[in-house]
Amino acid sequence: MRQSRKVKASGIVLAGGRSSRMKINKAFAEVSGLKLIDNVLGKVSQVFDEVILVTNDPENYYYYANESVRIIRDLIPGKGPLSGIHAGLYCATYDVSLAVACDMPFLNMDLAVHMIDMVGDHDGVVPRIGEHFQPLFAVYTKRCLPIIEESLLLDQRKMSDIYKSLDILYVEEKEIRRFGDPEVIFHNINNRDDLKHAEGLVKKVIV
Repeated sequence: MRQSRKVKASGIVLAGGRSSRMKINKAFAEVSGLKLIDNVLGKVSQVFDEVILVTNDPENYYYYANESVRIIRDLIPGKGPLSGIHAGLYCATYDVSLAVACDMPFLNMDLAVHMIDMVGDHDGVVPRIGEHFQPLFAVYTKRCLPIIEESLLLDQRKMSDIYKSLDILYVEEKEIRRFGDPEVIFHNINNRDDLKHAEGLVKKVIV
């Protein structure tokens, strides 16, 4: 991976998942001996001027609180990752933020910086592979807040529905492949099979 420059933007790390399929808090699962949360926070902290960790279990993450990592709770709890994105954007110092799930071991921060550079006057920048979006490794601006908040209050949690009301710029597969294999970059951990697969991927990629 090329050395990504530091950007004047916020990195929002979402650690609110219940990990029901893992039976443990997946943020603390390990890939190649490194906890997922340590991996993601480390990468985001290297690139973003501000890092916000969103969790509804802050007592499990106080270890990570420091001058560069703020820990916050959902402002509208109980509505999934969209609640975390909403809280992060609301509390962010910067207008532009990268939202990323804590369970993605192969984040490509050069792609993250590229999306930050692309945002311009758009409300957000979202990777898209065919018909499938990657909402939890995407760039959002504070202009998204009214639409997200309205959707949460109506209990509408599907990101793709929200995109219809926003000016979203999509990054397509051909462009994503300039930075690596999308199946690797966007691999996330939902269960132990995903964890095992990630261990296999470690041997094939340099992240």
